[in-house]
Amino acid sequence: MNKVYGKCYGIDVHKKPIVACFRRCNKQEIRDFGATTREHLELAGWLKEGNCEMVAMESTASYWKPLYNILESSGLNAMVVNARHMKAVPAGKRM
Repeated sequence: MNKVYGKCYGIDVHKKPIVACFRRCNKQEIRDFGATTREHLELAGWLKEGNCEMVAMESTASYWKPLYNILESSGLNAMVVNARHMKAVPAGKRM
């Protein structure tokens, strides 16, 4: 059985920009973050404020690794997903 999360985030990780999208029911908020540790911690704080249940990260190369480590050490649930699978989500790439 597939689990449906009520408060989830989709993150697109690149070398410099990190685009995060929060989706809950019909509400959607998109924010951009940089690639520094300070900005990763800011992103983790934003996710915790929103009572994040799960983060799905779509990544280019290995740029996801530092962010994943920060999310994990912050106590957030995260998974790295295949870009093709993320684009196949009915709501689109930006969830």
